[in-house]
Amino acid sequence: MNTNILQPSHLLLFSPNWLGDVVMALPAYQQWRAAFPAARVTVLAKPAVAPLWPYAGGVETVITLCPGRRGMREAVQAMRAARCDAALLLPHSFRAGWLAWRAGPARRRGTAGQGRRLLVNDPVSLAAFSDRHQQFENFHLFGLAPASPPAPPRLTLPDDLLKSIAVRFQLTAGERHVAILPGAARGESKRWPADRFAAAARGVAQRHSDVRFLVCGTAAEAADCEAVARELGPASRNLAGQTRLPELAALLAQCAAVCCNDSGGMHLASAVGAPVVAVFGLTDPAKTGPLGRARVVAATGVRVARAIPRVSPEAVRALASIDPDRVTAALLEVMPS
Repeated sequence: MNTNILQPSHLLLFSPNWLGDVVMALPAYQQWRAAFPAARVTVLAKPAVAPLWPYAGGVETVITLCPGRRGMREAVQAMRAARCDAALLLPHSFRAGWLAWRAGPARRRGTAGQGRRLLVNDPVSLAAFSDRHQQFENFHLFGLAPASPPAPPRLTLPDDLLKSIAVRFQLTAGERHVAILPGAARGESKRWPADRFAAAARGVAQRHSDVRFLVCGTAAEAADCEAVARELGPASRNLAGQTRLPELAALLAQCAAVCCNDSGGMHLASAVGAPVVAVFGLTDPAKTGPLGRARVVAATGVRVARAIPRVSPEAVRALASIDPDRVTAALLEVMPS
């Protein structure tokens, strides 16, 4: 474990680009933040994940890295104006290294691959972490020894956001809501079939007549969401494309359970404290599984990996082999009585 702890007066934190990676970075960031409460923090993040960082705790400024040359130029100007004395690069890309170098912090910590050897002057190797959960890479980058066990990720949502979502989506006190997230950004290799989600939900409804199902996803996932909602009928609502990221977080935070694939939504649900049931095919929950109150229902008899191809017939078969009754049982286990 790297024990060279970052102790700047003003940290420039380069956010991961994917939602799940952001959430898996939160335990390390939040432990560091608690240890150094006086430090200022500026975060650079892409538009897809920038809206989450104000809820991570202790972030003074979020600079949004918009696409194109103009976006990079404006981000560099904003980072220079922040006058940070150290940068921590959680993404491993060349562009992150180049932007950190252009931004001007005297100390630039991150991995040295992807042609970044001359751009990162405080290099860190992650080779020893290939067999551990991804969250531990982030502790190493911060130079922290993780608590045992590490605290789960937490996004602290304001009461007015929670209340507005409850009113907007009619989350009445007399009903329990289970969110179903049938999508996954990596495509069919991480997507349990829509009819299986519906079958698992019907099993829950047979035991709990007061449960209502909220089928959530992006606009691009509308077809999968509609397929689930159509099978569940009046007990469900298709909310695909109707929530921005903080709104989805506030919705999930008020659910009795969340049923999902190995996806960014899975990690988001865990970060707001929702009980999670996640379906895994060929991806390895020991490496990228949810942190917090969660149950994993995984395919059996398969060889798993941290990263798998976007198109993988083997992964599709592994997911199809998972019996909906197993997912129903897990949901009934995690739901409050």
